[in-house]
Amino acid sequence: MSSDFTFTVTAEEDGRMLQRVLKARYGMSRRLLRKLKANACVRVNGEAAYLTSRVTAGDRVRVILPEDRETEVVPQAMPLHIVHEDDDLLVLDKQPGVVVHPTKHYPDGTIANGLVYYWKTKGEKRSVRPVNRLDKDTSGVMVFAKHAYAHDFLAKQLQTGESVREYRAVVHGKVERDSGTINMPIARHPDHASRRIVHPHGAHAVTHYNVLQRFPRATYIACTLETGRTHQIRVHMAAIGHPVIGDAVYGDSVKNGDFPISRQALHAYAIRLVHPRTGKTKHFQAEWPRDLEILLDDCRHVSTS
Repeated sequence: MSSDFTFTVTAEEDGRMLQRVLKARYGMSRRLLRKLKANACVRVNGEAAYLTSRVTAGDRVRVILPEDRETEVVPQAMPLHIVHEDDDLLVLDKQPGVVVHPTKHYPDGTIANGLVYYWKTKGEKRSVRPVNRLDKDTSGVMVFAKHAYAHDFLAKQLQTGESVREYRAVVHGKVERDSGTINMPIARHPDHASRRIVHPHGAHAVTHYNVLQRFPRATYIACTLETGRTHQIRVHMAAIGHPVIGDAVYGDSVKNGDFPISRQALHAYAIRLVHPRTGKTKHFQAEWPRDLEILLDDCRHVSTS
């Protein structure tokens, strides 16, 4: 697969400065444009071109994105459920129980190790650039950018809200309202660096939820995020008295034992984004996993007994 961008200058673009055409077409950042300039990565009709030069209608422009450096992530074979892949991004349905990127406590066996191995078998040298992040025990849709431009383009969409992420969760108790918005700032726990709490001086955090189905002791909900704080859904649902079932950090360990699941019942169900190359809206979805289907069946069984 090629990460190069090629296009023909239109009549509307005739006479414009090349860097302005690139910024208008692809929203390329100044940082990336500087990198393209430093590496002479832009060609017009096959010849290296200055970004300050003017283009003419009919010119063929080719942008050669700089190759990634050798990554320090060790390649390791592992199962990867690839939902979609093209020149610019790769979408995974992440399995629960696996960390996304190597850390002090999880130096290998991560999604990143698996992706580096997968790309290596295809003869591709790429850095691992997750656009969205999922906790170890959360399953579902993850998007990875295959080059710096795609990552910058997609990350901006998360910041502006143009990209929409939908999660599904099963939470403790009956959520009374059919829908609602949780607007509570989230901060790092003062005594536990890996945990988060609702705090008036925390970062702005907004979660919208809709009830999909109620059971005697649980509720199946859909959530969309306006912001992307660490553990946001888990912290927010716990804050309103409905922690995610199976959540060992923010949930009720005694009540968790009443349900047939060994991890938090949270799944990144779908994501909608604008593609960095085509500008078209794309929608990707991850199947509802088997362990969460067993959980819902258990909740339904109790409701009819």
